[in-house]
Amino acid sequence: MKKRTLFLALTAMLAIAGTVGCGKNDLPPKAEETTQSVENPKEASKKIVIGGTSISKVYYDAIKDIFEAKGYETEFKTFDSNPVVLEACASGETDMALGQHKKFVMSYNKNNNANLDMAKPYAMYTGIGLYSEKHSSTAEFPDGARIAVMNDAMNEDIALRILESQGLIKLNADQKQATVADIVENPKKFEIIEMDQGQTVTTLSDVDGACVFFTHMAAAGKDASSYIARDTSMINYPMGVIVRKEEVDSDWAAAFAECFKDQAVQEKINKAFPNVFEFYTSDDQVKE
Repeated sequence: MKKRTLFLALTAMLAIAGTVGCGKNDLPPKAEETTQSVENPKEASKKIVIGGTSISKVYYDAIKDIFEAKGYETEFKTFDSNPVVLEACASGETDMALGQHKKFVMSYNKNNNANLDMAKPYAMYTGIGLYSEKHSSTAEFPDGARIAVMNDAMNEDIALRILESQGLIKLNADQKQATVADIVENPKKFEIIEMDQGQTVTTLSDVDGACVFFTHMAAAGKDASSYIARDTSMINYPMGVIVRKEEVDSDWAAAFAECFKDQAVQEKINKAFPNVFEFYTSDDQVKE
């Protein structure tokens, strides 16, 4: 009887020791999956909420089927302006923002204490042109001509550099990011009107000229290649997948960014926006 009692006690002690020593890798598959989903709910659920304007929905529509074939579910939310798109992403209302170039995002971060970044690979770049529905060249611009430029710091600088390249104005050489206040010479006394980038195309009929994104020209049904002059710097302003900094190296962000390399995706985007985008073949094309 004593031997039997001792045997049962030893058996119980071994069972307890085995339970205490059981590690995470010894959990049943179901428990393991539950633990992982708590640690990284986004990868577990694979539902990605994407924000953009009506223009950037074109990119989403071109990519949706290819991206979802990788096992993801998506939802697109439309906003009325790019700053609002970035605000939604920064706040967590969406997981991703589409349609903004990287330097615009960095400027948004600085002004709004946000922490957004662009996943790699970079997708594409567009251009900004000086357009007019009244004049065929800058030589025809009269004294006091009204010219519209974008009112956000990054894009206003690009627009003013276009005007300077045409000899219409001269900017303070010491200012790296120029605004209207940095115009030091304006011989024909042009009136430079600052406005939201989305309004620059709609105001073309009311002004002598406007600096407009190619994308906005195409979205308005106008010929993006009909500019009088254009920028020389937008290749260094990549567009692509914008996410919160902590998600920039996530599998899902990289997977969506890779979709821009697909030939069918590029053809769909080019069909919707002819003469608007150039697609990167390498991230090395961008000078950060």
